[in-house]
Formats: sequence, C-alpha cells, structure tokens
Amino acid sequence: MAEEKATRRRPKPWHAAVALLVCAGVVTTVALTAGSGGAAEPYDFNGDGRPDLTVGVPGDVVGGHARAGSVIIANGTSTGPASTATRFDQDTTGVGGAAEDDDGFGQSVASCDFDGNGYADLAAASPLESVGTTEGAGLLTVFYGQSGGLSGSSSETFTEDTAGMPGAVGWDEIFTYSLAAGDLNHDGYCDLALGQPLDYTGGHNNAGTIKIMFGSADGLNAADTIQIDQNTANVPGVPEAEDRFGEQLAIADVNGDGTDDLISATIGEQISGSSDRGSLHILYGPINNGAPASGGYIDAGNVTGIGEFAGSALAVGHFNDDAYADVAVGVSDQEVGTKGAAGRLAVFYGGSQGLSATSRVKLFDQDSPGISGAPETEDYFSSSLASGDFDGDGTDDLVLGMRSEAIGSATGSGASMILFGNATGGITTSGALWIDQSTTGVPGTVAVADHFGWTVGALDTDGNGRVEPLIGAPGNAAGTVTILKVKPGTLESATALAESDLGFTAGSDGDTFGIALTH
Repeated sequence: MAEEKATRRRPKPWHAAVALLVCAGVVTTVALTAGSGGAAEPYDFNGDGRPDLTVGVPGDVVGGHARAGSVIIANGTSTGPASTATRFDQDTTGVGGAAEDDDGFGQSVASCDFDGNGYADLAAASPLESVGTTEGAGLLTVFYGQSGGLSGSSSETFTEDTAGMPGAVGWDEIFTYSLAAGDLNHDGYCDLALGQPLDYTGGHNNAGTIKIMFGSADGLNAADTIQIDQNTANVPGVPEAEDRFGEQLAIADVNGDGTDDLISATIGEQISGSSDRGSLHILYGPINNGAPASGGYIDAGNVTGIGEFAGSALAVGHFNDDAYADVAVGVSDQEVGTKGAAGRLAVFYGGSQGLSATSRVKLFDQDSPGISGAPETEDYFSSSLASGDFDGDGTDDLVLGMRSEAIGSATGSGASMILFGNATGGITTSGALWIDQSTTGVPGTVAVADHFGWTVGALDTDGNGRVEPLIGAPGNAAGTVTILKVKPGTLESATALAESDLGFTAGSDGDTFGIALTH
C-alpha cells in the first residue's frame, strides 16, 4: 500500500537522467560493486572466467512504450565483448512486470554472486516503475546466472509491495535508484544495497533510506531485507527533508578488518552553520540485527575545498598498496575559482579507523598541475567515477567523466580523464590521460550534447586480468560505449560500440545506450 504522506504528486527530477532532456545539475546513476562475498566474479554470468559487458538502455522503446528500457549483455571473449548480444526487458519471457512508458528499466545495474553458485547474478533497476496507480514507485529485477548465462526464466522481481519487503510504495520515491553489492554481514554471500534517496521517512520528504537484501543459497528475498535510515542505530544524524540519504552507494572494506563497509553519499544534507551541502555516511560492517556495527560521518563543511553537493559520484578501489580500500568522491557541482559547477574530485584513503575528513584526503580539479583543460562553468568534472587496475601494476586507477565539457564550440560534447594509482602515492596526475572524441585514436566526432563521459565504467572485457575503462556517450545519437586500453601517458586503443555493433538494428535517439555501465 502507498505511504499516506507520500501520495501527494511531486515532480520527477530523474526523468532528465533517463531522457537527457536536461543536463545541468542532474545526478547520474552509477552502479558500484565490490563483489567480495560471492563465488564468482561480478558480471561473469556464465562462469567462463570472462566478465560480460552489461549496458543499460533506459530510454529504449519496448513494445511501443517510450523509455520503457532494456539491458544489453554481450558475453566476454578473449578479444573483448562478443559481436552479438542478448537484450532483456520487461516484455522478455519470464521477466516480471510489463514494459510501460517511463519505467526506465536498466537505469542502474549491479552484479555479484548472490546465491554463491559460481555464476554472477545481475540486479537491474526500474526506478520510475509504477506500482498499481502509484507512479515512480520503483521495481527491482534480479537475474540469476547459470551455465548458459542469464535468462528471463531465472529472474524475479521486487517492489515495496512485495510481501516482507520493508517500507511502502509512494509517489516518485524511486525504489532502486542506486545499487551496490558486497558481503555486508560477512556470511560469504553477496548482499545488495538499494538506495532510495527520495523516500519519505521520519516525517520528512526526500530524507532517503537504504534497503539491504541479504544473499543466501536461495539468492535474495524480501523477508530478510532490512531498511536503514538516519534514525537507525549507529547511523549518524537524523532524517531531514531533502537529505537524499542513499543517493550514491559503494561497498568496500575501508578499515581493513576483513568485513565490507557501506558508504552512502547523502548528497543534499545541509551542514549546520554552513552553506555547504553533502556528506558521506560510512556504515561499518558487519551489518547484522538491522544496523551497522558502527558508523562514521564526513560532511562537506569539514573538508576544505568541497561543499557543493559532495557525493555526486562514488568509486572504491585500492589506489595504493595497503590493506585499506579507498573512496573516490565526485563533487561535480563544486565551484572552482569563479566557475560554478566546474567540479572537483576528492579521494579519501582508508585506514585502521576508516575514513577521515582531516587526513588522508587528496583533491583534484582542472586547476591541478598535470590535469588538462581549465575549470569552466558546468563542466561537471568527476560527475561519474569508476575504478580498476587499468595498467596491470597491481594498484587501482580511476576514470572520471566530465559530462558537459565543451570541446571547442561544441557545448556538452563531454570528456573523460584517466588518473593512475601507485603503490606509495595513491592517485596522482603523473601520466594522466585526457580522452574525448577528438583524441587521436578515439572513434567518433565531437558534437554538441554527445555527453561523452556522462557515465564511465570499468570491466575486464577480455578476461586477461587487466581492466578496461568504459566511456558512455548516451547523447551520441542512440548512444555509444567506448572501451579503452591505457597505461600511464599512453592510449593504447579505443573501440566504440553502438547497439548495431552488438547484433541489433541501430537504436533511436533517446535510447541512452551507455548511461548505465558496469563497475
């Protein structure tokens, strides 16, 4: 049943993220996975040892329904993604629900082995799905991997109306807006965290909640799901209107105790006594008995140099050679100099006490030595982030998107950067690479509103142990995904894929192929 105070219709601020109708100030969904708890590597759905390229197409027309959405999966091969792929949507046989206008199926994805059977599973979000007459309530579809990969017959769906699921459906509360996977209760099975930043809680609209669905030999289920918010034990703060707790999620072991921790970007939180907004909630595992073991908190007011909606993107990795995972945080609306929303990146390094606001923090922007370009209004530097070991040196590197960077006079054409980690210094600008569609070797042509770098991702597409950065350009006609091979100072290769390169007919403008990518 719908929440009583949430039945008042509110505007849908996330339509822009699906249809690319508005660019300024929109937060993209990025699915972040740590994948530490399962028996299979994330995105290896058929268990062949090679991850499978997974691309969300939330603007896809399905059965005549605009923006119903789909997910495309291309099996990994020794030379990269296969040239033919499988498309899943809500009209696929066995998949629950039905394709409808504005569902946005595939707006975010996450993968892990939730049932521990040796095959990765896929969680796909439909955050604008109607439940009954309640629009924008949201729906989750989980596909379970097997030897033949994914199929509709091995899927199940969940909403807040599913028996046992905590919470209640409400207008435009976008259940499943953000997703992350990892082993949060330390039982050996991957769990799924679902951010619902516009959820009504504690008497406040858009305060936000997070649900955690725990993995088991039978996969995920509603009955074992818990819901946490800022009223939950060991979660700092209290729910407030427009906090948007759970806007972005990541899972990693930042304090090195062997148990995964959950990081939430509470992007709208107003910092008391300050004009700053945005915070990180670090919920230290294990998460048992409905609450984290302990909680940490970093707010924008206590980190010099960030203050404008801190947490517009998150990525986790081991950017140096220690036992602690690190967290990269996008502050894409940050003013740099006099340029509003030029954007900034903050990298927080883990330690035995977790993350700190005052130590082990590095900041980067387009005024930083070694970073190309210059801060400009509404570049949105670090609006999307993903990590992986791109050069094979044993430490993770970072790819970031600048979704609205202008290349020449082509406004909104977009760009991305690769920043490399190293064992002793972490992320640096040494060997940094600037990538756009005018970069030598990169397919395509710079054009207005392509938004190359709107979303970035990372995946070992050929299974050779070296991860490739992925660059989504959802505004480039029906959308493209560019797969890079890089090492410090060198772009080794770039391959651009559209729907037609994966065995489908050419898509249509507005498909937004590439707006959701693997991490």
